[in-house]
Amino acid sequence: MFDLSACHVERTADQNYLVRWRCFQPGQKIAIYMSDDPDHYYSGGELGTPILFSTEQQAQVRNPEKGVRHFFYLESEQGEGVILAERQLSLQGTPNFRDLGGYEAQDGRRLRWGKLYRSSKLSSLSAVDIKYFQRLGVTLVCDFRQVVEQELEPTWLGHDNPAAYASLPVKPGSSGNFIENLHRGIIAVPDSASFMEDLNRDLVASQMPQYAEMFRLLLAGDQQLLIHCASGKDRTGFGAALILDVLGVSEEAIVDDYLLTNNYLPIDTEIERLSKDFTDHTGAAVTEEILRPMLEVRPEYIRACFEEIRKRYESREHFFETALRLDEAKVAHLRERYLD
Repeated sequence: MFDLSACHVERTADQNYLVRWRCFQPGQKIAIYMSDDPDHYYSGGELGTPILFSTEQQAQVRNPEKGVRHFFYLESEQGEGVILAERQLSLQGTPNFRDLGGYEAQDGRRLRWGKLYRSSKLSSLSAVDIKYFQRLGVTLVCDFRQVVEQELEPTWLGHDNPAAYASLPVKPGSSGNFIENLHRGIIAVPDSASFMEDLNRDLVASQMPQYAEMFRLLLAGDQQLLIHCASGKDRTGFGAALILDVLGVSEEAIVDDYLLTNNYLPIDTEIERLSKDFTDHTGAAVTEEILRPMLEVRPEYIRACFEEIRKRYESREHFFETALRLDEAKVAHLRERYLD
C-alpha cells in the first residue's frame, strides 16, 4: 500500500511537522495519528482518534509541544499502516543527532523508531536540548571519542539523566601521526580522500574490541542506545553501520544512512574555520581540497569498511561471531528486540 522509500517526516521552519507519503493506489484517504510514545503503535493497542485525514500524500501537522518528540501512524482505507518519525532530531547543540529507526531489514521487518540513535558530541546541549533529550528515554550512551576529547569537552546530559555512560575510545592506528599533528595545529596528509579510506579500513583492522563492547552493553538489557563521537560521522558512522548490518539492513541502505551526515553538518563553515586555525606542514593555510574530503562523508569511505570485512572474514556471520562476539542466538535476540 505505502511506498516506504517515499514516507518521511520533516520539521518545518515554524517547528511544526510536514508528513509525506506515497501510495501505490493514489487517491486513498489516509488517517494520520500522532503520539509521543512509539510503543503505543508497536504494541498493537487502540489507535485512538486520527488528528486528520488526507488524500494529498502530504500533510502539515501542528506541533502541540515543541519540547517533545512525536511519532506518526498512517493508516490506509484498507487498514494497512506505517509508523513514521523525524530522522534528524531537533537539538540545536548537536546538529547530527539522528534516529536509526524505519530502515527495512532483509526479512521484511523494520527497525523500531525511538530505540537506536547516533549523534555528534553532546558537550554543547542547551537547557532546552537536555530536557528534550531526557524525554527520549535513552538508557545507554557510548562515547567513541578519545579520552583527551572526552576530558576537553565532556558529555553533559543534565543532573538528573539516568542513562549509563560508556567510554569506548576509538583510535585507528593509521591515524596516530595525524592526531599528534592535529594537536599541534597541523593538518598534513598528501591525499585526504585516500587517508579517509585508510582510516575506515583501520577501524576494522584494529578497533573491533570497542565495537564488540558496544554490542555487549546493548545486550545487557532492554537498552535505548545513543552512540556518538565528535562530529558523528566516522567513528559513529561505522558504529551505526555495524548496528544496521547486524540487524539485517542492506549495505545500500547503510550507505544511504551514512551519507545523511552531509545534510546535517555545517561542512562549509567548518572548512572556513579550519583553514584559519590550522596549517599544513610548511606553515601554509590548509586548502579546501584537503579539508573537504576529511569533513564530509563519501560512499567509498564506508564501503572501505565493508571491503576490509570481506577481505578478513569468511562471511558476515563469521565476522559477527569472531570480531563482534555475536553468535547466532545473540544476533537473533537483537533482531527480536529492535525490529518490528
